[in-house]
Amino acid sequence: MTVSNVLRSSPGQMGEETRKRVLKAIRELDYIPVRTSAQNRHVRTNAIGIVFLQEMQGAVGYPTFKGMCSRAKALDHDLTIFLRSEPDWVKPGSESQFLDRRCDGFIFVGENRREISEALVRRKIPIVECYSADPPEGVGKVLGNNSDGTRQAVQHLIGLGHEKIAHIAGPVGNKEADERLSGYRNAMFDAFGPRHFEFIARGDTWGDLWGFLDGQDEIGKETRPLAAQVLSSGATAVVCANDLFALGLWRLAAERGLKVPEDLSITGLDNIIEGAHKGLTSISVPFEEIGRAAIDAVLSMLDGGEAGNSINVLPVSLVKRSSTGPR
Repeated sequence: MTVSNVLRSSPGQMGEETRKRVLKAIRELDYIPVRTSAQNRHVRTNAIGIVFLQEMQGAVGYPTFKGMCSRAKALDHDLTIFLRSEPDWVKPGSESQFLDRRCDGFIFVGENRREISEALVRRKIPIVECYSADPPEGVGKVLGNNSDGTRQAVQHLIGLGHEKIAHIAGPVGNKEADERLSGYRNAMFDAFGPRHFEFIARGDTWGDLWGFLDGQDEIGKETRPLAAQVLSSGATAVVCANDLFALGLWRLAAERGLKVPEDLSITGLDNIIEGAHKGLTSISVPFEEIGRAAIDAVLSMLDGGEAGNSINVLPVSLVKRSSTGPR
């Protein structure tokens, strides 16, 4: 009963020294309380755990979740969204909150911490990551075709007569950003050969890049040097790694008296509603379909399928709007 009170965070039921002793024993033993009864611990729950590592209600998270819901319902499964932080009795690094058998498998929306994914793989718990370009071995993945997205954008601009095409990339070390950068570079090389124009603006972190959105920090200091470099590069068109970068660049261009697309053509990637309303040419990623495919992938793994067979890279498509025009 004392152990139960500690796990239920009922500190009034025992002294602090006793509580510390119990926590020490739990961590040393790698103890994980199983939510289901001992008799049923190997029975499928028909519940899939969902963990959002990016904003659930955002332009990517909500349609992905919507797709998950429709597919899970059609297949008679529930979704359990994990919101709580790690309890204090958990041994650091054990990821025990995912191992208590409440769910048959897990879907992480966004690039997961490798230690969590690896812990689930070791326990033979099916796991799928959405929008993660390089998950650990044994993890399924579902995402849009990043490199083909930027390739389509470059080819669209070339078709309009542009040759000096720059790229605003995601941060260094981000695998999705690497794939989008690769698509840009390959398309430019294929079209113009080894002497092709290349200008790439890339920050070390997302923080280096979010200045594209508002342009100033708390004290009014300019935070868009990368955008300014792009506008000074001689490029007549810019392929952006996402729509938010594209909208920020568009705003800065307007502040400097440049017209889009007459002076500068801009493309984004993700096709979010804010970009559509502005008239941004963008690459449409099938977020709802990715959500549905993630459900299928985790259930396939649960039925014995290999993680390698649960890797799904879905096609993306260009949506032409007013932000691109002829050179």
